Amino acid sequence: MDEQTLNRRQILGGVAATGAAGLLGNVAPSRTAAAADVPDVGSAQAPTITDVKGKVAYITGGSSGIGLGIARVFHEAGMKVVIGYLDEQHIGDALKHFPEKDPRVHTIKHDVMDRDSWERVADEIEKKFGALQVLVNNAGVGLQAPASTGTYKDWEWGLGVNLWGPIYGVHTYVPRMLAAKQGAQIVTTTSTSGILPGSGAGIYTVSKIAAVGLMEELRLELRNTNIGTSCFIPGLTATNIGQSESYRPAALKNDGPPAVAPGAQPRRPGGAGGPPRPRPPASTTGGPAAVRPMDPLVAARFVLNGILNNDLYIVAEPEYRAGVEARCNALLESMVPFKPLPTELYGPGIYRTQIYLQEIAHRKATQSRDIAGI
Repeated sequence: MDEQTLNRRQILGGVAATGAAGLLGNVAPSRTAAAADVPDVGSAQAPTITDVKGKVAYITGGSSGIGLGIARVFHEAGMKVVIGYLDEQHIGDALKHFPEKDPRVHTIKHDVMDRDSWERVADEIEKKFGALQVLVNNAGVGLQAPASTGTYKDWEWGLGVNLWGPIYGVHTYVPRMLAAKQGAQIVTTTSTSGILPGSGAGIYTVSKIAAVGLMEELRLELRNTNIGTSCFIPGLTATNIGQSESYRPAALKNDGPPAVAPGAQPRRPGGAGGPPRPRPPASTTGGPAAVRPMDPLVAARFVLNGILNNDLYIVAEPEYRAGVEARCNALLESMVPFKPLPTELYGPGIYRTQIYLQEIAHRKATQSRDIAGI
């Protein structure tokens, strides 16, 4: 079944369900069930890259953790990889995973918070390898400061890396990718916290929710161009993000002790507050994709597969589905028409954008995936 047919069935099914709910609840149905009223949303944006061999990728924060995993998987697939880094020790260790003096590997020391550095970095990459096809906004910091009591320095650092870094990357590369007229992809690494708050790290959560919104808006704006967009949503992964504080710029370090949310419970050693995360033992799981914490190479293979399918959302850990459903349903249950709404308010415009309906159909039509090693 093609994506367009799935879209239409999805909408009709939703129309019928909301109509019945409206009648049972003695309120006006949100839509009529007439097929003529159902908008033709079309198909999701087709993959912009179908073969990555020989393509050029830049991965910010690529010298460790998920970023290094992505660089290694991309290189294994035949890509030319540029690794952005800050720590000399990290990049030295990272390069041990690649052949010595490999012509397909280039490194650049790059602080993603430095807005003026982005054009310089882009120029260096083009001089080395030519036009960039894949930008992975991966650099991130896992600060634990709460939203309610975090300092301005906490906010400036957390948003500076986790949100402004991707914004600078987008601002730099969208015009370059459009001018190159080649298939291209922008991927931003977010977090489960970007779709489901509750970790106890409030500023981190805000930054990641904003990053998810950035990628959704880019999908809407760039869907008719040569640039695909993906939001990578990992969960618990084996990285050194817990050491983020050691890389905080001196000018953004707090003078006092770390901020604590009012009434917060003591944090578990070595991790954020909030409910325990599932960590099934490897011996009882169905494969490497189910092991927690996830191996960065496994996470990276999800990213590569997502690029080749131009997935808007690349979700590596499906166990949080129940929580995401609860969050979405809480919002839906709050949209109560206390009085019947005039029918003229309803029309195709109530969807605001077709990208979500298109993505639903796209994922239903491509559920069978062949991801190496998974």
